[in-house]
Amino acid sequence: MTEISPSALQPSDATYRLALIAVLTAMATFVGLQMAAFGTAGGVFEYPLDDPYIHMAMAEQILDGGYGVNAGEYAAAASSALYPLLLLPFAGEEMQRYVPLFWNVVGLIASAALWGQILWRGGFAGPLGVVLAIVGPLALNIVGVAFLGMEHSLHVATSLAVIAGLITFVETGRIGWLLILGIVLGPLLRFEGVALSLAAAGIVMVKGRIGPSFGLAFLAVLPLAGFAAYLLSLGLEPLPSSVTAKLKDPGQVGEPSGYLQFDLARLLGGYAQRGMLAFVVVGLFLLAIPQVHRSHMVWVLVAALAATMAHIAFGKFGWLNRYEIYAFAIIAAAVFIAANQAGRAVLLGLPLLALVYIGLFYGFQLTLMPRATAPIHLQQAQMSRFAKNHLDEPVAVNDLGWVAWRNPHYVLDLWGLANHEARQARLSDQPDGWAGALAEERSVKVAMVYDRWLGTALGPGWQRLGVLSRPRGWPPLGEDHVAFLLAPGIAPEPYLQALKDWAADLPDPASFTFAPEFAP
Repeated sequence: MTEISPSALQPSDATYRLALIAVLTAMATFVGLQMAAFGTAGGVFEYPLDDPYIHMAMAEQILDGGYGVNAGEYAAAASSALYPLLLLPFAGEEMQRYVPLFWNVVGLIASAALWGQILWRGGFAGPLGVVLAIVGPLALNIVGVAFLGMEHSLHVATSLAVIAGLITFVETGRIGWLLILGIVLGPLLRFEGVALSLAAAGIVMVKGRIGPSFGLAFLAVLPLAGFAAYLLSLGLEPLPSSVTAKLKDPGQVGEPSGYLQFDLARLLGGYAQRGMLAFVVVGLFLLAIPQVHRSHMVWVLVAALAATMAHIAFGKFGWLNRYEIYAFAIIAAAVFIAANQAGRAVLLGLPLLALVYIGLFYGFQLTLMPRATAPIHLQQAQMSRFAKNHLDEPVAVNDLGWVAWRNPHYVLDLWGLANHEARQARLSDQPDGWAGALAEERSVKVAMVYDRWLGTALGPGWQRLGVLSRPRGWPPLGEDHVAFLLAPGIAPEPYLQALKDWAADLPDPASFTFAPEFAP
């Protein structure tokens, strides 16, 4: 098709049609997933990850003037600079549990609306535009990532806001509020958002707006620099624990380790990675089409390609497919617009093939989502119930969120997201017993841990009281069995009685098996 002029894109009755279609499709699917998950989890609301509770626990401490999950102990356990602040409403109350749901609905609606608007701005006003408005939020897992309760849905929205803002800029020369908002909020929600923000600022510079480009880059980097300075002032590392742990972590439960993804064989071995590479290859090919590189929209494609390739090089994939969705959203939007600008119907087939490829994967994953909440309810929620309602004293865990949220007692995080000493010890060649030493220092007598994760870290003499088990299913948690251990020399009788009282109310099919020497 020919170049779209600004005058051709003035608001009309059809302006928001694709946005409305995308929002209605996304929300209908999201509500359906929530209803199915509610039934699968036995009539309770739950997230498919323990992580939202880490951020809610962080919000509790922020409200009390601290920063971490334990009173008086600083820790950057959250993966986002901004998200814990968004969870401050109702902090410390049961109602806080639904605040992540609210923000993910906001993120989903904004993402779907921006996806539809970007399609319209790119010239998709006919039947194909309607199809893409319906299929895009599903095939690109925009709906699925909103189901998780984390900051990723809002990050997708801010990333698409940058793309929409860039479209306005290259068409009119105007730096609008969408571009500014996306550039500022993206990195604050997810650190990898800085790549797109700086790429967008670079496009503004290339188009001759030198002063504003430096201002936008400054807005992208300054808040992160301020956050890093704040962490340093607390005696912490300049990056959150989850970021540094993933940079150094040897990996677990079959996932690729770390952020650096330069191993081409590993890249090509993942379905999502291959899908993203396909979009990048299509985008690079479109750059060679004369109609594309003569179009204003080529600069939108360049920015999306730069940010997507940065994610391929340094970003993470997987774990319920949440890390990479923002990159899929921006590269898909940019590639479809560029292909449409080329004016050749055959070229639209290339991004359509890539969308079908990745859509088959994410579409299948979406059908599994309702089954993802039950494991958290059967495991982490039950550990939390024991710690708060029956144990009523400090506890050690390697899965932090549920147990730490609304818990007045100290929670020792042996995986290290909320404890720098534990993280350093786990990731270095520390002798056996380092976790036991940390527990003794903090008067922790009970540990609820995955045996395989920590091995001999607790040291000798810990008494195995029993194991909490849940059926193997999807998604795979760290382990299906959680060992309940008691520190050396502690009389087990009071703890055994507490476990009996707690186990009597375990939801089916969770079960607790006492160690043979303690079997009732």
